[in-house]
Amino acid sequence: MPSMLAENILIENLLSLNAVAFLTEEPLRLKSGLVTPIYVDNRKLITHPDAWHDVIETMASLIDAWGLKYDMIAGVDAGGLTHSAALAYRLNCPMIYVRQRAKTYGDLDRIEGGSVKGLRVLIIEDHISTGLSCLDAIKTLREEGAIVTDCVSITNFDMSETAELFKDAGIQAHRMIEFKRIVAKAVTMGVISEEQQAVIEEWLKTPWTWAARRGLIATTREN
Repeated sequence: MPSMLAENILIENLLSLNAVAFLTEEPLRLKSGLVTPIYVDNRKLITHPDAWHDVIETMASLIDAWGLKYDMIAGVDAGGLTHSAALAYRLNCPMIYVRQRAKTYGDLDRIEGGSVKGLRVLIIEDHISTGLSCLDAIKTLREEGAIVTDCVSITNFDMSETAELFKDAGIQAHRMIEFKRIVAKAVTMGVISEEQQAVIEEWLKTPWTWAARRGLIATTREN
């Protein structure tokens, strides 16, 4: 984990830039179908160079501290693409990215940038909720001969169901910031109330049944 000071700076940036938004009164539906009172959009970082620089430098340091082995960095279209490109540039490492769907022209590939056959590929994501898009990208990389054992994300909801999926796929998921620390910091910064904190922490424990138990429906959909 990053130092306490570094973590606090990262969390404050995410909250100040509204990269993490709390929607306890108007939950949204993710592409997976999950209804959530939290929306994470770490893409907002790319228009704030100082905050983005802090994230990329911290990620590079953590990858080294964790002892992760890689020949190539991979981004998952679309959220993980910009962060993976910046990280690969920082590490002076080859980089590819995985499209959500195969191209309908040219070589029809989902993998852009070059061959991954026989290479150890480190997946970079901006955020992991259900993890389904990340696992789909990993499946594609493995079908093309890549060795994939680790994924790094800025944030992760740490859902038990997601953890099981990654475990079954033989993937170790590393996240820079523990999500409950973001929630706690949001209270101290006055972003949310303690009552909202209780609602959000309830969701983090039982995300798939939370909306039904409260009789809630999503008011918007993930873009």
